[in-house]
Parts: sequence; structure tokens; C-alpha cells
Amino acid sequence: MVSRAQATWVRTIALLAVLSGLVPGASISDASASTTEGMCEREIQAAALKYGIPEGILYSVGLTETGRKGSLYPFAMNIEGKPFFPASENAALQLFAQAHQSGAKLIDIGCMQINQYFHGENFASVEAMFDPHSNVEYAAKFLSVLHDKHETWTMAVARYHAGPNNNPAQKVYVCRVIANLVATGYGKWTPNAATFCRE
Repeated sequence: MVSRAQATWVRTIALLAVLSGLVPGASISDASASTTEGMCEREIQAAALKYGIPEGILYSVGLTETGRKGSLYPFAMNIEGKPFFPASENAALQLFAQAHQSGAKLIDIGCMQINQYFHGENFASVEAMFDPHSNVEYAAKFLSVLHDKHETWTMAVARYHAGPNNNPAQKVYVCRVIANLVATGYGKWTPNAATFCRE
């Protein structure tokens, strides 16, 4: 049974779907300059089209997950809450092996920070999780499934990063994604979104 507080939270977060209006015509192609950084962005454009996800939302989720200096990074990792940006795929694989051998369980990988503990079984290997195409494809499909289940992109985004029983983390994450929508020119702050994120 859903508590009154949970129902209120769901209604509030659902409103954010319309609170940060997307800006038509904005494109990722302006967002990345280097070949390595552009790998994630190119895959986001294709996956957004394939799964019917607004490009700005998928890109802003990625930017919230692995963004550094305004672009995504394919070899980014987060190990037990600490971010790492290895210089290459080989360095990332070595870091993963060390972390895994030392007992780390919560290891997020690649462009969209797919958690190896919870989602690794859906990939052929750790190497596949670092592959920008496989990583973004999986994230887009997962976000699309969340959208189908929760019926708004805002709730899908909230659940992408934080589970259903973690409202404070969902709010923080949604507000960070909205901030990235605005910063990249895909959206704008509305009075309601700004108020919600300041509270």
C-alpha cells in the first residue's frame, strides 16, 4: 500500500515532467569536441532516436552520471561512491579488476554509469559494459522500460539512479538532471521546477 507521503512525492515528481520544458532544436553535436568524449554523445543520439527518448533527457542523465568538462567519458567509473576517470579502456579494466578483487560491489561503469553488481549479468563481459554502444544502448532501453512503467520521463529519471524507496536521492538526482538540461540548452528552469529544487 502506498503511503500518503509516497503518493504526494509521486505526484510532485510527476509534475516535473512538464516543469523543465525542452528546447526544440538543441543538439548534442555541439557538446563534444574530442573523439573520446564524442563516443558517448554519438551513441546517445542514436539510442534516443531508437527508443523514443527525448535526446536532451538521455544526454542530461549521462552528463549527470559521467560528465566532466561538459562532456561524457566512456571509461568513467564510480567505485563505492568515488569517481574515477581512467585514461584508457585498459586502465579502466585494470582498475575494475583491482576494485573487484578487493571486494568492491558497487561499481558503475562507462558513459551512463551502469552498475556492474545489479546489471552486469546483462552484458557479455566487463569489456562490453565499457563499450559506448552497448553501455548507452542498455541505459536507453532501461530508461525506456522505466518510462513505460512510471509514465513520465521525470519518474523514469528518478528511478534510473535511485530505487523506488529513496525519495530524497530521487529529488536530488532529478534536480541535477534538470540543471544539466538547462546548462546544455535542452531545457529551461520553470518557476515550479526552480522552487521544487530549492526546497
